[in-house]
Amino acid sequence: MIISYGINTIVKDLFDFLKNPQDNFNETLSTKQKWKILFSILLLDFILVIFASGITSFIDSFLFELESDPIEDIFSIKNAVSIILLAAVIVPFIEELIFRFPLKYERNLVFHFFDFLTKNKAKTFWFKHFRIFFYLFAIAFALMHLTNYSNTNSLFYILAPLIVLPQIIAGITLGYVRLKLGFFWGVLQHGLYNLILFSVALLFFNSNQLTKINNIDYSLEINIVEFGLNNPITLETYKSEDRIDSIIGNNTTVKELAEILDSTDTILLKKSKRLNIRFINKTNSKNPETIILDELIKEFK
Repeated sequence: MIISYGINTIVKDLFDFLKNPQDNFNETLSTKQKWKILFSILLLDFILVIFASGITSFIDSFLFELESDPIEDIFSIKNAVSIILLAAVIVPFIEELIFRFPLKYERNLVFHFFDFLTKNKAKTFWFKHFRIFFYLFAIAFALMHLTNYSNTNSLFYILAPLIVLPQIIAGITLGYVRLKLGFFWGVLQHGLYNLILFSVALLFFNSNQLTKINNIDYSLEINIVEFGLNNPITLETYKSEDRIDSIIGNNTTVKELAEILDSTDTILLKKSKRLNIRFINKTNSKNPETIILDELIKEFK
């Protein structure tokens, strides 16, 4: 039994476990020790995921764009409280129920059913091959996150293990916490992990400037918005005869903007990325449609 739970001991215990995962631990831990293990694993998780996310970013930047699935747009139209509730409470509980709850044999109803049919052979098989089951659950959890993307090219599927490497790491550490501390501790770690990620995204990375131009002919500012936060969706075009004087849009999408500019670009017409735009035409010397579409194409092609 490990008595002293310093962070080095906790990390060593994790890696020893990963060499040969077991269904149960025989230690009796105090609540204080459990909190210390939880936060130590959470910290390690973030450190490893930061490095793994660098690989995903490299793929997105230099190989092919990782396209968000429209289902992800659910988050962009929710307010901040709803986003946090979904990301930090509801989703973690459901995912832990599916991918971590069955890791304890006594909670695995499927294997209990097969055990009944096979007269305890399924139970023997489970414990004999638990290492495989542990990693299969972690990989299945990670691969589920491929549905966050709408890519269908062959390279996407070839590189899938690298694309979801952050989720593989999370699946492994969450499995360890679930087995060592208990199911609800795993839910708690998952919730804290998502809470930190989404809070940072909402506070610091929700709006990213795509372009800002101000000259004698026109002014143009476009900001990419990660979360719409349930703000009103507007896209207004103001004209004088055939001349576009201004375009003002908030929480609209690339697709909607491309449509009103009569774009024929198939990539832009599929983009559900949200943005804010403010375009003011000062003279007749420039074509507003071309100006705006050129900026969008530079970002999304």
